[in-house]
Formats: sequence, C-alpha cells, structure tokens
Amino acid sequence: MIAVRALCLLAAFAACSAASAEPATARYASAQLGFAETELRRAGEASARGDVGLAQRLTAQARLDARLARSMSESKALRRAAAQIHGRALALERSMAVERAAVAAR
Repeated sequence: MIAVRALCLLAAFAACSAASAEPATARYASAQLGFAETELRRAGEASARGDVGLAQRLTAQARLDARLARSMSESKALRRAAAQIHGRALALERSMAVERAAVAAR
C-alpha cells in the first residue's frame, strides 16, 4: 500500500515539476495530509473494535503521511495541521500501548 502510493506521488511530482515554478510537491501536500487524517480516523475505529494490529499499522502510516505532508509544504497552516495529526497518531499509539500493558498485567 505504501509503495504504490509513493510511486503514484513521485510520478505526479515528476510530471508537474517542469510545468511550474512552484515546487511540485507543494501542490500535493494537502492531499497527503488528507491521507494522514483518513488513516488516523480508521486507526481510531480499528482500535475501538479491538483490531490492534490494524490500528498500529494505520497509525504508523498516518504518522508517515503527516511527516511527508509537512515536508512537502512551506504553508505554516498545513505544517501545523500535519504536526497535530502526527501528535494525535502518537497519542493513539501510546494509549494502545497502555491498554495492552493493562490487559497483560491482569
């Protein structure tokens, strides 16, 4: 899943970079941020269902996409939103770890 998305984005960046003075990556940063937000939402849903493995994979992907979106843009608002999503993903991972530890201690 990660490799396919990365290849699609790289192909789009390459196609657009020659046509614009704006860095090609900047125009796709908000879409990348949307991926992160969707994956984080799905991770929360998976965690609520008890599907911890899926939730962990989705939070890791959300963090990666948020970092990528942040690095793709110079926009302060977008960079701030990406940092917030990254932080929320870390918080979800921490809460799942605490929950797992509590279950293991029983």
